[in-house]
Amino acid sequence: MATVNLGRIKPVYRGVYNNSTAYVVDDMVQYTDSGILSTYICTTASQGNAPSSSGTAHGSWAYLAKGVAEQTVDLSGIKSDITALGIREATNEASAAFNLPNSFIDTFASDVLGTKTNVIVDSGGYIYAGSSSVGSNVFETETNSRASTYDLTDTFQSALGLYSSSGSLAKMIDGTIPAADDGGANYYLHAQGNTASEDTHYMRWDRKAGNSAVYTGFKYWNQNNSTQYGGTDNWKIKGSNDATNWTTLHTFTWTHNASNPTSHTWSNTTAYRYIQITPNSSLTTSQATWQREYVWGISAITNSINATGTAIQAANTVGSSKTKVSGTMMYKDNAGTATLGTDLKIYFTCNGGSNWTEAASYNAITPVYSTGIKQVRLGETTCTAGTDIRYKAVWANQASSSKETQLHAIGINY
Repeated sequence: MATVNLGRIKPVYRGVYNNSTAYVVDDMVQYTDSGILSTYICTTASQGNAPSSSGTAHGSWAYLAKGVAEQTVDLSGIKSDITALGIREATNEASAAFNLPNSFIDTFASDVLGTKTNVIVDSGGYIYAGSSSVGSNVFETETNSRASTYDLTDTFQSALGLYSSSGSLAKMIDGTIPAADDGGANYYLHAQGNTASEDTHYMRWDRKAGNSAVYTGFKYWNQNNSTQYGGTDNWKIKGSNDATNWTTLHTFTWTHNASNPTSHTWSNTTAYRYIQITPNSSLTTSQATWQREYVWGISAITNSINATGTAIQAANTVGSSKTKVSGTMMYKDNAGTATLGTDLKIYFTCNGGSNWTEAASYNAITPVYSTGIKQVRLGETTCTAGTDIRYKAVWANQASSSKETQLHAIGINY
């Protein structure tokens, strides 16, 4: 009987293509061409002929399953929109700067910048290139009540109960000065017959949220010319913006002159929300003094536009190394028209400031805020790998009334 050769009745998989292997018809291989993995079938016996080149099959091969290049999805637009929503929510809630797992948002409701050079954080919730100068000391008017300006806290009264008759700290700012040596009914008494300690016992004035002043003086009216209970110890005047961390502005000793007020002045250029008087260390038994009215000396701050300025975000450590940063910012042309990338630039760093890279692009998008506030998408930017992600804002060419560029918010994604 005659023998009939039917050849192969099904293809044979030969694995990854090998240039030294001799292939026959219906052999199947896998081969990566220009980074794309595909499956091929041999159509003509072949050796040393790669199945394809630059996406075109060799004459002895045919595609069984042609691969496709890996697709890169650009999420920077979506991230930018989410950041814009975060900025809007933070603005509505007057929120301080905050972090999300892969973002940071700051609407400048308070000063949390890492460093700033010739940059002013305005209480209106924006920053700009500027400098401040402090004027001369001016005392509050003693005949006007300051009760609406300050909230008062007094641990001498609450902890030690050291008052004579109807006297209280509130009476010391009510705008009325009792006659000297009137028997004590309206005088203020502190630290008589007790031990009072620094920062535990104090008289504290709070200008309330959103308000501060550069304190440069203190004036008071005393009861009489006698040193009461040996009240000759040193006392401190301290300023703070969080009622926790205090800076000593002045150290003084009470004087005892009923005929004229006693004034103290000092140099200071920092605005504080809180101001307090507290003993220096501690006062021993029978160290006390009486007064009739207190007023503070305040120096006005004058802000002016500066030609240049730089603001850098504080340290922002993330959980893994990053090389890509993008973001959204809100700015306002308070005067003139800024050219982004020239008059205001945003830089990113992934390694804590060792290397800075300017934002890849500045693309205006439809405003979602009030008139005059412009929204800009900061293009995805490649930076030197690291785990401390920050932004830097740099101003140039600023001039009063002709070019004043305000940064109202910024959000960065990584």
